Amino acid sequence: MEQAPLEANGARCYRSIRSCRSQELCVPQAVTITLTRYAEPDALVAEAIRHALAQQGVTGEVLFIEQNMAGGITEQAFAGAPLAFRMIRARLGGLSEARNLAMDHAAHPMVLFLDADAMAAPDWAARLAQTLADNARVAVAGCRIVPGWPGKPPLWAKARVVNDQYSMLDLGTGTFPYHRVVGAGFAVDMAKLPPHMRFDPTLGRREGKLFSGEESEFCARVRAAGLEVVYDGRACVTHVVPPERTRLPWIARRLFYAGHGRAVLGGTPAPSQKPGLADWLTLPLTLPPYALGWLKGKLLG
Repeated sequence: MEQAPLEANGARCYRSIRSCRSQELCVPQAVTITLTRYAEPDALVAEAIRHALAQQGVTGEVLFIEQNMAGGITEQAFAGAPLAFRMIRARLGGLSEARNLAMDHAAHPMVLFLDADAMAAPDWAARLAQTLADNARVAVAGCRIVPGWPGKPPLWAKARVVNDQYSMLDLGTGTFPYHRVVGAGFAVDMAKLPPHMRFDPTLGRREGKLFSGEESEFCARVRAAGLEVVYDGRACVTHVVPPERTRLPWIARRLFYAGHGRAVLGGTPAPSQKPGLADWLTLPLTLPPYALGWLKGKLLG
C-alpha cells in the first residue's frame, strides 16, 4: 500500500492513500478508542478526538474519559462522526484509574489507548487492530510515536533518556516483539487477557505528579501470563509537545518522577537503552533529578 507523509514539525507519520490490497487489512475490526484528559486544554483534546474519530478501516467507538468537571468537551460537538462518540465524566485518582474505567465500559474487547495530545494517523487503529487479530498470542501492541514540536526542538531532546520523558518511541516501521509500549498510543486485546487484568492505580500520572511506569508494569504481567507484546511501526501517532515541556524545569521534574518510578518497581538507576553521545553530553542535566527521584523511591517508596 502506498503511503503519504503526515508532517508534524519535522516528524513524520504515514497515512494510507490507496485502498488496501490485502483482503485481511480491509476487514474492519470493531474497536474502542479511548483517551482521557490530564491537564490538556479543550482545543488540543478536541483535535485529538477528531483524529480518533477519523480513523479508517475500523468500526466501533471513541470513548472519552473526562476528568475535568468544568471541561468544555461535549458529545454533541462530535455528532455524526464516522465512529460513535461517548463520554464518561468522573473524578478519578489518576491516569491508570481512567484507563481501567475505559476498559470496564468499552463496547469492544480491542481497546486502543491514546493520550489527549496524541494525533493518530488515519490508519493507526486499523494497523494495531489487525496486528492483534493476526496472532492469537499478541495481547498488547505499541506503535511509533513521533514528536510534534512547537518550534525547533531543544538540544537536550537529542538524548535518548530525555526523549523517553516526552513519551516518544520510534523504532522504525517494522513489526516485532518488544518488551513495552508507550502510553501515547497502544492497543490491548482484553479477550486474551486474564479476567479483570487492569493497570496498577498506584502507578501513572495522578494528583499533579508525573509518575510513570504503569504501561511497563502492565506489559510485564502480560508476558508473565504467557502472552506477547509487540511494536508495530506502521501504526503512528504524532505526540504534540507544548512549549512549557521544552524547558528544563519540566524535564527535571519528569526525570525525578521517572527515577522514583524505577525505584518503586524495583529497578536499578540505569538507562533503559544504550546511551548515545547526546546522553553522555547531557548527563550533568539529567542525572541529578533522576538520581534524587530514585533515592526517594528507594528510601520512602
